[in-house]
Amino acid sequence: MHRLGLSTRVENHSVIVKVEGELDIATADDLQEHVLSAVEKHGPWLILDLTNLEFMDSSGLNVVIQAYSAVKERNGSLALAAPNERVDKVVRLVSLHRQVPVHHTVPAAVNAIEALEAKQQAG
Repeated sequence: MHRLGLSTRVENHSVIVKVEGELDIATADDLQEHVLSAVEKHGPWLILDLTNLEFMDSSGLNVVIQAYSAVKERNGSLALAAPNERVDKVVRLVSLHRQVPVHHTVPAAVNAIEALEAKQQAG
């Protein structure tokens, strides 16, 4: 059985979606719905907290790419935080890290997102 735990919190203007478990074809739609709902409700400055994500396949990558597109359409940004070695390897294998910044910790991602937002607002 595939299980995916999802929760959302807002820190300043950053929307942090914590993703736990396995992100694959059986759970990708759950994440996509959750992310779109969170962005609609809280804004387009999104961080995916991958601290407790154990596995991600190409279906999960597709959801991350769709999330990236969704926040960009709303003039926001996406960052990934704290992926384990296996998940980081998948992200780098497809060069996703060239478009979506990957940070070692959630606080580092929050700082980076806040800096991007401030820069955008400044003009």
